[in-house]
Amino acid sequence: MQYQTALALGVVIPLISFGILVFWGPRLGKPKASWVALAAIGISAGLGIYVLAGWLGADAATRATLAEQAYRYDWGRIGDLPITVGVKLDSLTVIMYFMVTFIAFWIHFFSIGYMAGHSDEVDGVSKYHRFFAYLSLFCFSMLGLVISSSLLFLFIFWELVGLCSYLLIGFYFDRKYASNAAMKAFITNRVGDFGFILGLALVVIYTGTFDLDAAAASISQQFHAKSGIFAESFTLWGLSLATIMGIGLFCGAMGKSAQFPLHVWLPDAMAGPTPVSALIHAATMVAAGVYLVARVFRLLTPEAQMFIAVIGCITLTITALIAIVQTDIKKVLAYSTLSQLGYMIFGMGVGAWVAALFHLMTHAFFKAMLFLGSGQVIEGCHHEQDITKMGGLRKKMPVTCWTFFIGVLAIAGFGLPGVAFGPDHFKLGLGGYFSKDEILAVAYERAFNFPGVLNKSDAAADDAGEHAAAEPKEESRIADSEKTAAHIHTPSVALASGLNSQASSPKSQVLPLTDETGRHGAQSTASHDAAHGEGDHHDAATGTPAKLAIAQRLPNLPTWMFWLPIIIAYITPFYMMRVWWLTFCGKPRDHHVYDHAHESPMMWIPLAVLAVGTVFCSYNLFGTFRPMLAEAAAIATDSSMIVAVDGEAHHAGGSMLTLTHMPGRDPHAALAKIVGWSWLIGMGLAAFLYLRGLEIAAGLKRIWPLSAVHKALDNKLYFDHVYDAVLVGGTVIFGQVCGAIDKYIVDGLVNLSAGVTRLLGVFMGRQLDMPVKKTDWGLIDRIANELAEAMLDIGMHIRRPQSGRIRSYVVLAAGTAAAALLVVLYYEPLSSGCQWFLRKTLSLASAQQ
Repeated sequence: MQYQTALALGVVIPLISFGILVFWGPRLGKPKASWVALAAIGISAGLGIYVLAGWLGADAATRATLAEQAYRYDWGRIGDLPITVGVKLDSLTVIMYFMVTFIAFWIHFFSIGYMAGHSDEVDGVSKYHRFFAYLSLFCFSMLGLVISSSLLFLFIFWELVGLCSYLLIGFYFDRKYASNAAMKAFITNRVGDFGFILGLALVVIYTGTFDLDAAAASISQQFHAKSGIFAESFTLWGLSLATIMGIGLFCGAMGKSAQFPLHVWLPDAMAGPTPVSALIHAATMVAAGVYLVARVFRLLTPEAQMFIAVIGCITLTITALIAIVQTDIKKVLAYSTLSQLGYMIFGMGVGAWVAALFHLMTHAFFKAMLFLGSGQVIEGCHHEQDITKMGGLRKKMPVTCWTFFIGVLAIAGFGLPGVAFGPDHFKLGLGGYFSKDEILAVAYERAFNFPGVLNKSDAAADDAGEHAAAEPKEESRIADSEKTAAHIHTPSVALASGLNSQASSPKSQVLPLTDETGRHGAQSTASHDAAHGEGDHHDAATGTPAKLAIAQRLPNLPTWMFWLPIIIAYITPFYMMRVWWLTFCGKPRDHHVYDHAHESPMMWIPLAVLAVGTVFCSYNLFGTFRPMLAEAAAIATDSSMIVAVDGEAHHAGGSMLTLTHMPGRDPHAALAKIVGWSWLIGMGLAAFLYLRGLEIAAGLKRIWPLSAVHKALDNKLYFDHVYDAVLVGGTVIFGQVCGAIDKYIVDGLVNLSAGVTRLLGVFMGRQLDMPVKKTDWGLIDRIANELAEAMLDIGMHIRRPQSGRIRSYVVLAAGTAAAALLVVLYYEPLSSGCQWFLRKTLSLASAQQ
């Protein structure tokens, strides 16, 4: 079977499951309905594994050929705009498809045990089949989004994902808080989708296509030719139309991936069943936003990319702070998801494309495990979610306890910096130690080693007279890609050579860079060796001259955007250790909860599998995950406007830069000192504070200003309050104003017109037609009435002679005849006429005789 066919079939099968459960689900009943959904996603997962295994077994040339021959079908046209249905077949699609189906399968498996202990009734009617139908539709939507090669169909599946989240979050729609949470999620995502539609419209208008690759190629051509969207003079708040397009596309991700300021819906999404939370937070909805940014990376301008970095940085900071004080086990995990999504979006913003997606993969496994673990706890503790009422559960739930702890280690970034084993320099660590730290390494590179930063430091040094040789002017550094095909004199390279020689060589000394050195100038192991004082050092960030030239044009990354994620790297292990310790360690704080605690094999088996998956994806076993992402990045990040940076040098290709590897500027060496043991410090602090339960924390909470900070964080930094007052309250006030305008102005004008018409009608009726009062004119009726009365009077006068007496009639006839004779005789005209008439009558009579 062709890989593209297998992927397409794997998308359709959950849709078939949805149809079966919708129409025959009530007949199947419980638990057969769940078996249909589990079998469907199991087949899709099997197809995903089949494609992944085949893809890993193929060489690079075969993969490229398969990608080029991927299915494309012209579905229709809108004018000259083609509507194409196709499969986007590359390493990113394959690995995302596997991740979604594999994790979704175990979430389905867990759901069977979870729903068995939870009510599936809504308004007294069983909705068991409906729950699994929604899960199937959710998986169909996400898989369709992953394989779509067209922005149009990506958007269609994007909206289906939003619809499914609404249905699942509000599954218990008879409960007001669940219904409100679903509505909140749906409306908040519509805000982001408005920007997505705007960005999508600009893409179609200026590229004439929905196809991702064709649109990226068109935008690149327009950038070089300064035509199309780059020729437009329109600006909004100083942003070009191309930047607005990129920000608009990112707005969709702000909604789906719950980024500031649209992050408020995700914690409330916990109103749905816990498996829904796991599916949303790990494999589907929130992952869709990061995936979208990865796909449209080539359409972003430097300003749009910086906007993405700022939003991600703000999100990861504020949500991690809020997570510190949460007491609902699911809310803690929800805010941790927001913070980790912030890291991913921040990574995309600083150019850590591979690292951000690698973190998405590792996060999917350990966050699914954490949410399912919380579901096991909630189910085993008789639906209790407050961690302050738990404690000591490791004895009742050992599998849940230690798999949950593996997830805590993974998200905390557990690892041993500076320690390597064997000739391959094997590093001991989990999840975030590799993925999140790589994002921080790229951020370090952007903040301290990129050309723009070094230019400033060089200029300051020149002003101080610390260098003998003068620096080239900045405008001479920013050369076009075509002019730097052979080699380029980059400030970072020049500075690197000067530092290596310890100022024995003039600063103007340069190192030639070729495509070969760009691809293979440094190795990942050498990167870590440099961090630990072993091996050779590699000078400066390396890459093709064209990409180095692009890097020179990028804006500097503010240093605060590097230090905030560093601080949060210490806070993350603190709040995650806090939730684990309060749940599983210490003494039971509520014996009613403790006595009911138990584990279900149907629910802990997925935890064990996902724990293995967490370790598997961290170490890139069999060449999966990160190596495949690095391969996909070669095309997905090939932009003419921005550049990606690969934190693992031996994976760098022509479309990416590598890190600087030199004494004093190596990001890995710096991070090993700055944040290498953050997991131990954060987890140790949490264990110390909660060693005696809640006593120490409760005492600290009463101290000012910690009490004020705690209150602000407990109220989620008042975002909901502000939105309720400004947005909801403002909308209500605006509605009231519109209602008043409608009532007193619009309706007032209509009512005024009606009143005038009524008065006119009254005037016409009373004064001109039919009088009602004695004072009314009633002109028309008066004329008719007067005429009728005149006729009546005439008739009455004529009637008087008609008395019925014969003598009166004889007298009247005689009088009339006498009057007629007198007229005929004495009125000449009438007399002549009468004579003529008599003669004529007599002549006719004689003629007849």
